[in-house]
Amino acid sequence: MNILEKLKIVKHKNPDIIDFCIETIRFRKLLENAQALLDLFEDGHEKNLGEYILDRHYVTSLIDNVVERLGLMIYDACVLAPESGEKLYTQYDKHKLKAGRLFRDSEDSEKKNSDELTSITPEYKLLAEVLKWLDGEPSEPESTVLDFMVHIYVCVLKSLETKNILKSEALFKGGISKDPGSNIYLVDLWKDAFFSPKLRSLDDINSIPLKYFLMDVYHGRALPNSKNGKKAVTWIAAASEYRLSLSTLKSDFQFRLEATASDYEKSNFIFVFADHSINTKNILPAGFHIEKTDYGRFAWSIDAASETIEDNLILIGRNLFSA
Repeated sequence: MNILEKLKIVKHKNPDIIDFCIETIRFRKLLENAQALLDLFEDGHEKNLGEYILDRHYVTSLIDNVVERLGLMIYDACVLAPESGEKLYTQYDKHKLKAGRLFRDSEDSEKKNSDELTSITPEYKLLAEVLKWLDGEPSEPESTVLDFMVHIYVCVLKSLETKNILKSEALFKGGISKDPGSNIYLVDLWKDAFFSPKLRSLDDINSIPLKYFLMDVYHGRALPNSKNGKKAVTWIAAASEYRLSLSTLKSDFQFRLEATASDYEKSNFIFVFADHSINTKNILPAGFHIEKTDYGRFAWSIDAASETIEDNLILIGRNLFSA
């Protein structure tokens, strides 16, 4: 029995909190699979620099791994947004067909060049075609894997928005701690899912990313209003030792931050979604990849050293809240 199944059967005075925790954990799994996909993109581009001797196996393994990870991401998305499942799987099937065509191209290339002294050039050519499919300029909407990934984000966040969990402050007033004098509700992602919540302060939650995010902006008082001139905002922070999920609660604008800050560089990432009322250029440090959509902006930084993650979280918190 996995952790999500365990959460579903726990007796709890506020079952909606369990739903919130499950959604938060599932969204994290979606982002972790997306991170693995982005790592594959990066590795492919690194190999394409011409400094490696490639064989067909590397390229076909890259294709295989992309299809597998994209499928896992689709599964997570369909759990969170089941109403989008048919369309997402239809588009996923198109990507599997594209992957199949790339496989056939690799086989044809191998046969064509079987009598040649070297097959490096054909393998690099095939890798270039794969990279176009992964994150090249899309020929049509969702035709690249990256463009499709961003579409998945939009489907999921739109679905979560319609459920109104993050618009009902009464849900969290019913049993979740609100640090005295602040405008941030605190959820210990594991303890509050299994046990009845108790009142606590920010100091009671041992969360590395939350500590750094609030380092320059929280001093025992309410968090300041946002810099974009909107009304005062209430926040919900679901945290554990190395992870943070922070979202606006009952707000007239949307902002969501997901972060992992640990000593293991490969697991570290920061993911941000902001609607069009927020200028992400004034909030995010340099080095973030940003994708613009009609729904809002998505940004991420992955595989960062712990010091970089810490510095970025401090800067984002300062830019988002400081006057």
